[in-house]
Parts: sequence; structure tokens; C-alpha cells
Amino acid sequence: MNDITSNKATLDFLRYCLHDDAAVPETTKDIDWDALLDFGKRQSIRGVLLHGIQKLPSSAPHPSFPQLKRWLQQSIAIKTANIQTYRDAVTLTQRFHEETGCDSVVMKGQANALRYPDPYMRESGDIDLWTTATTKQLIRWAHSHDPKGSIEYHHVDLDVLPTPVELHYVPSFMGNLFYEWRMRRWFKKEKPRQFGNKAILPDGLGEIGILEPPFDCVFQLSHMMHHFFFEGIGFRQVIDFYYLLSAMPKDDGSIMKTVKWLNMSKFTAAVMFVLHDVLGMPREHLLCSPNKEIGQLFLHELLSAGNFGFHDARYHFEGLSRWKQYKLETWRNLHFAKEFPSEVVFGRPLSRFWHAAYKFWLSSSVG
Repeated sequence: MNDITSNKATLDFLRYCLHDDAAVPETTKDIDWDALLDFGKRQSIRGVLLHGIQKLPSSAPHPSFPQLKRWLQQSIAIKTANIQTYRDAVTLTQRFHEETGCDSVVMKGQANALRYPDPYMRESGDIDLWTTATTKQLIRWAHSHDPKGSIEYHHVDLDVLPTPVELHYVPSFMGNLFYEWRMRRWFKKEKPRQFGNKAILPDGLGEIGILEPPFDCVFQLSHMMHHFFFEGIGFRQVIDFYYLLSAMPKDDGSIMKTVKWLNMSKFTAAVMFVLHDVLGMPREHLLCSPNKEIGQLFLHELLSAGNFGFHDARYHFEGLSRWKQYKLETWRNLHFAKEFPSEVVFGRPLSRFWHAAYKFWLSSSVG
């Protein structure tokens, strides 16, 4: 039994949640509302599912009152967390500009939340900030506020606000070093156009810088692709992308030209399968034709891994040494070798050593 069939009621309802004019699915009568809440928790999309529950007509199946009470409690917590994250994003961008004179943009997270029907329904995470500062300048500024901030391959961690922060030298990266070289070239070329685009936050919370939609589209695809191979990916990132594409005019071919140049075409076609065949996105919003075979593989990973792979029962990385984590990650990725050989065979097993060397060089040169 495939993943769509075995999870039909859940996926039908998720599709209903994203379309305000959709009819209530017949399979709603089969929903276990407690199990749906658990699914929403694993996928970090409880706010999206509650949005669907709230628009159910009175004649449709509903959660019981005790169940609905638990859903509403989750909704209040999600809104409270969003307000805090919006405020922290404003504080961070203002402080960074005042102390360095550099501009910044918020990637993913709260920038994505603004595209949802309700800017408080997305489950918030950390704040990803990309800036006009140099890599060394960015690390030194981070360590002046948080000396213990971890220097990672493409960002440095900052823990000075209620919301965790990642300050990015580059927005994303590839497992294959040749295509990462291409990606870095593309980021450098497009970077000057990404700063100065402001978005107003709800309820007078302030404003933040955001990416231009076409750039954001390629970036978020690369981010999803990275997590697909690295630790796992869930529906929250896919729904982020759903709302991004829904708000954009049809691609004139420039986005897919870049996607092909970066060797992300197969992965993009898999994402399009889930967006169209599972979530009901109209074809005119798709970047390319869906690939059913790879799309079903992608869907299986979405359902099995949950948000960032935190709920994946198949692989347990916590508590393992770096070497054992490396071996387990390599073994996990071998399951995708047929579809993605450049990442799995010729990429990530080798690039991990480069990542470690580069992080060591950054730590030594800045420290």
C-alpha cells in the first residue's frame, strides 16, 4: 500500500486546509482527531490543520469539545511564539544594523509566515539572518555577543535572544562541491538585489528585510534538498514553499534555468509532485512537470521523518560519535543513490571532510 493510500484521510484533510474554497473531503469521517494532532506536532503544522478545522461547516465531522480544547491551546501557544519570534527578528536586524552598519534579510521562518492566510498560524522556529557583512566580520560580531556561538559550515549560532539565531555567511549549500561552487557563484551575483526589500509585520510589530521571491524560490529548494539528505524533512517546509509559489507569478523559465544549472531538477520535480498530486496546487503555479516516481519517494520521507527528521524512527543520530553519525548518514543516503548519484555517491561522503576542514579554518582565522 503506497503512502497516499495509507494516509489518505490525513492528506485529504491537509489539502482541504490549504484551499479555502474546497469541499470537505469524504474521508474526514475517518479522521482520528487525536492522531491528527500528533501528526501536526510531528510535522510542525498544527496551526495549518487548525485553520482547516475552523472552516469546517457545522454539518461536517468535528473534534469533540475536549479535543478541540487541546487544539485551541496549541493555537494560542503558536501565536505567542510567533509574536516573540517577530519581535526578536526586528530586534536582531535593528541591533545588527546599528552596530555594524550592514543590512540583513530574514530567510525562511517569519518571512514565510507572512505569506500564510494568518501570519500567526505557522509554527515558528529559529531566525535565519543573511547579511551584507563579510564572513569574518559576521563571526566576530556574533562572538562579541555570544562567545560560545558555534561556528558551522555556512552560519554561526547566536544565543542572546529568546529565539535561537543563525547568522549566515551564505544562505545554503550543496552536498556536491562542484554544484556548491556554482551555487556560491550564483549567490554572489544575486546578493546585491536581496537587500532593501522590506516587509511590514502584523499588528505594528515592525519590519524586516526579506528575499526577492525568485531568489527565495531557488534558496528554499536548496534548503529542502539539503535537509532531505542531511537529517530529514517534513511538511512545514513544503507548505512554506506552497505559499511562496502561490504568491508568485508564473515562472518565465529563469527559475528553472537556475535550478537545472545547480542540478536540482529531479528534486524540484519531486516537490512538484507533492505540491500538485497531494496538496492540490494548480499546474499553472508549478515550476516544472511533477515526477511521480521520485515524488512518491519524497512523500515517503516526509511522512517518515517529520520536521527536520526529529521523529524518524528508522535512524537515531543522537548520542553517536561524529564518525558513527557520518556512517549512518552515508548509509541512509545510499537509499537515494539511484535517483541522486551526484549528491549521494560523488558528493556528501567527500564534502563532509571539506566541511570539517573549512570550519576548522574559520575558527582558527577568526579566533
